[in-house]
Amino acid sequence: MKNKVKLKGAKVLFLCTTDNMIWQFLVPHIKDLNSFGATVDCVCSKTGFWFDELRDKYGLNMIEVEMKRKPINLTNLKAYKKLKLLQKQNKYNLIYCQQPTGGLLGRFIGKKFKLPVIYTAHGFFFFKGNSALKNLIFKSAERYMAKYTDVLITMNDEDFQATKSWKVKNKYQIHGIGIDLKKFDEGKLDSSKLKSRLGIREGEKIILSVSEFIKRKNYSTMLQTIASLSKERKDFKYLLCGTGVLLDEMKALSVELGIEDRVVFLGYRKDIDKIMEISDIFFHQSFHEGLTMGIMEAMHFSLPVVTSNVRGNKDLIDENGGFITSPTDVEAQKLGLATLLDDDSLRKKQGEYNHNKVKDYYLDSVRNELLQIYKENELI
Repeated sequence: MKNKVKLKGAKVLFLCTTDNMIWQFLVPHIKDLNSFGATVDCVCSKTGFWFDELRDKYGLNMIEVEMKRKPINLTNLKAYKKLKLLQKQNKYNLIYCQQPTGGLLGRFIGKKFKLPVIYTAHGFFFFKGNSALKNLIFKSAERYMAKYTDVLITMNDEDFQATKSWKVKNKYQIHGIGIDLKKFDEGKLDSSKLKSRLGIREGEKIILSVSEFIKRKNYSTMLQTIASLSKERKDFKYLLCGTGVLLDEMKALSVELGIEDRVVFLGYRKDIDKIMEISDIFFHQSFHEGLTMGIMEAMHFSLPVVTSNVRGNKDLIDENGGFITSPTDVEAQKLGLATLLDDDSLRKKQGEYNHNKVKDYYLDSVRNELLQIYKENELI
């Protein structure tokens, strides 16, 4: 690092756009920073119960600063002013920022106060398939901010390749943020009772999707694929886990498509692991990703995956572990689902391949990768 700092005794401003991101993925990594002797203040937006639980259940130092996911927003300008005040009050030694907005604001603070900055990019806002204008704007912004980044961490090959000409000495690619196996309930599963509670009839196979109901997750196309598939067969149920701004719209679309008898909206669930255990196929057709935790968890539970050929997804899934299609190609998606529904041995073979492949993405593996990054940059 340009400005040498040790984690032992350091005050770290850990900046993330949303509390949900910290709650879902980052608690173990923050705890690791604490174990190295750092005092960590987690600064993020408060978007739900996650903020209070991070403070009360996990014991994290939480500071609320409202931010928006889209970097170009007046709220983020106000956030920058609050962050400057926080820095003056708390005199942080290191900025550790996550996500595009958190990364942008964190590096501006680093530049302003001449602080070392670590930036973890969970998925740049420029990507193949995006509009040329947006890619130009966001890539130019990231390239410029790279000058004020001491350590840049990416999670997929497309993002890492994009950084090769940037003026960041220390660039790394890691295997995501890590699947925490401890969060899975190891208790005995009564699959027949769970299937009954979820409305699954005997002989029906389960297609599962798990993600937030937002535009980029592309649920509208997936429902159209299910509608097309259901015209030919009735031997499956499609389970959808998650909440989001488009949930009611997607429920209405399922009625419009006449597939309410095939589709079950389960909302937010704390038993995703159990639902994955009884499922047969994981279905995920997002328009863009960083590196999809839902797919990684499905791989751990030995599920074959029908997914889109976009950044992040194609890092995880190849032809040995499922079917990769265009996110808008209903016929190709239907063919992949139908092939897997019809072939028990193929589902098993692809599921086992995925289970073995995903081991590099387990939390302990990612922790070791980050440990090596800290050591290489003399943080510990």
